[in-house]
Amino acid sequence: MRLNHVANKILLGDTKKLTGTERAVTVKLLHHLKEIERRKLYSDLKYSSLFSYCVKELGYSEGAAQRRIVAARALAEMPEIEKKIEEGKLNLTNISLVNQFIDDPIQKREVFKEVENLTKKECEQKLFEITGKEITPDKNKRISKNKIQVAVVLSDETMELVDQLKNLLGKEMEMDQLVQFMAKKAIESIEKTKFRQTKPRQSLSPAVRRHGVKVGRAIPASVKRTVYARDKKCTNCGSTHNLNYDHIIPYSMGGPASVENIRLLCRECNQRGRIRAGLKAPRPKVIII
Repeated sequence: MRLNHVANKILLGDTKKLTGTERAVTVKLLHHLKEIERRKLYSDLKYSSLFSYCVKELGYSEGAAQRRIVAARALAEMPEIEKKIEEGKLNLTNISLVNQFIDDPIQKREVFKEVENLTKKECEQKLFEITGKEITPDKNKRISKNKIQVAVVLSDETMELVDQLKNLLGKEMEMDQLVQFMAKKAIESIEKTKFRQTKPRQSLSPAVRRHGVKVGRAIPASVKRTVYARDKKCTNCGSTHNLNYDHIIPYSMGGPASVENIRLLCRECNQRGRIRAGLKAPRPKVIII
């Protein structure tokens, strides 16, 4: 677009109008994101979260996606900020900052009023004055093809536990090796307890051990072991976060707790499936990690 022929006054006026239009479109977008999250529609496109949908489907940067999601949720919680956004008194950056500093919804409402028309720096200063909290910058930084530099703050108690672990291991380990060791052990422990990755108990009836079918809503441990070994991740979007055992044919419709009728779904895809099926009441949480 070439604008070198446009008169100064017209150019300035048009720019101001476009800014207003942009804010109005932003508010409309926030409402769309809010409704998409309510319906969990991103699961239909095999995304595990609204964030993944915004980044991979809509093409936003991670920061831009996060700001819009935070603002959409704030708008759902406090509809009165819509007008402030349209008028330019509240911007997405400051809304995100307030969300980072303040948890209480009632206090948020008051703080939103205090940060109207402030720059990012002024907003940070105001929030520090109100809460005494400092902004925590993103400390993760990639330093090579397969290494990320991470700065963390550990309490004295945590450091004592780390030292105790080193003493038990009886050998010197770099922090990367130590964290990797702890993560692997934690994963093994969670898989055993959460997904019943243990040996079948002899008290189980031969029928359950042989066929993996049990009358009732409860899913037998043997079925959980087999399903987890088969699926390992959400069978819809591929996520490994917040996995649930789910009945393909709902239990309320006669679906058995069998290997063939049980699958792994992440929490988001599980909820989307219930929305599609018109099931409002949440089913008992079988397993969430």
